[in-house]
Amino acid sequence: MLQSLIEQKRVLGMYVSEHELPDYLTAHQWALMETTVDILAPFEELTKKVSSYDALASDVIPAVTVLVRLLNRETDEDHGVKTMKATLLAAVKKRFSDVETNPLYFISTILDPRYKDRFFSNNTAPEAKLHLKQELQMMSRAKAEGSRAEAAEPPAKLFLKAQASTSSSLDTVFDEIAKEQPQAAQPLAAGAAIELDTYLGEAPSPREDSPLKYWGVNKIRFPTLAKMAHKYLSATLPHVAVWKVKGFLAHCHIL
Repeated sequence: MLQSLIEQKRVLGMYVSEHELPDYLTAHQWALMETTVDILAPFEELTKKVSSYDALASDVIPAVTVLVRLLNRETDEDHGVKTMKATLLAAVKKRFSDVETNPLYFISTILDPRYKDRFFSNNTAPEAKLHLKQELQMMSRAKAEGSRAEAAEPPAKLFLKAQASTSSSLDTVFDEIAKEQPQAAQPLAAGAAIELDTYLGEAPSPREDSPLKYWGVNKIRFPTLAKMAHKYLSATLPHVAVWKVKGFLAHCHIL
């Protein structure tokens, strides 16, 4: 709504002048609207992302992390909208406070080569990796013992070709977070744990790449990880999560 109004700013000014209307928006009010649009733009982009047919559960934690990073930033244009940013930040933290402790989200995020363990808060990344490592070891033991528990996995969706890279207001923030947390070397463990340490030690993939295509190419290098990625990344974003994310982001548009 605000974007449409800003686009028609010149026409509205001419109409007010021609009809000698008594009231019109001041320059300060126009500036506040433009700043508000800039603040809400990432919410609009992420609304479209989680609404897309190929949205994955692994997209949730990075999206929340990026929103928190943007809302925490102070700029010269914040005058008049600081309360708004603080309210949005508090709402994001409250509504998504549990995503980093939900196995569906944190395992799928780590197994997404675009994100890995770079988008977690400092106190949850070690716990998420430990949980994943334990699950990988259980899977390896089950395979060694001839277990057929994992035989009935649903087929993975067809690999999606990476779409052509498009300009995004969030690309720089995603890249910034992905590059700022290099992983310290960890003691090597046996089997699947070595796969995980090697995988996490490599740089994340570009954001526009397909995680499913990555695992199709690297399933020989990381066979156990690829099997678990097949389980967590072949499922799209759950309906409950979709409505939770979309509902909040739509609420931000109303604000």
